[in-house]
Amino acid sequence: MNQNMIYDVSYMDALKRGFKQYVTFSGRASRSEFWRFMVCREIILDGLAGFGLIVDMVLGNTSAASDYAMVLLVILQLVFFLPSLAITCRRLHDVGKSGLTFLLVFIPIVGIFVLLSNLVKKGDVSMNVYGGKTGYTCVTPVMEQQLGLEHTPTVREDILMGAVAIILYVWIFTQQFVESAWVSFNARGMF
Repeated sequence: MNQNMIYDVSYMDALKRGFKQYVTFSGRASRSEFWRFMVCREIILDGLAGFGLIVDMVLGNTSAASDYAMVLLVILQLVFFLPSLAITCRRLHDVGKSGLTFLLVFIPIVGIFVLLSNLVKKGDVSMNVYGGKTGYTCVTPVMEQQLGLEHTPTVREDILMGAVAIILYVWIFTQQFVESAWVSFNARGMF
């Protein structure tokens, strides 16, 4: 087992680790590593989508800049696909489930909730069939230099990053929903 796997990593270290292990479907990923990777992913993708929406609002839908932003967004979605799948598989291993449990997402309505309940669970506290315990030692500012890792985020930092990701996601979703609803109503001659 990699010695760094025992440390509760920062957002940037979780993102780096996710990309370094982008095809590693074996082993385990702690709950904090998984969620910090996913929060970074959402902030990056939703931030870029938000940039595209702002450019659309300012310059109009015909702007080439917004087209480039959307192309870049699709490319980034593809770049994040495999690392996201791998870290989800490792996260499921951390709670003692097979990576194939991810396929529950294809069961309408119920599947996503069952999958989410597994993703938010605390990992097995001891060795399981997928490997040893992960993410149980906080990195203090003193340990940063020795390990080459950033310090473990505080609860306040976790709440702030989670709130930023949720706000961006909700903003992007509502912008797209309102725009598509407006187009739909206009097509029917309602406005």
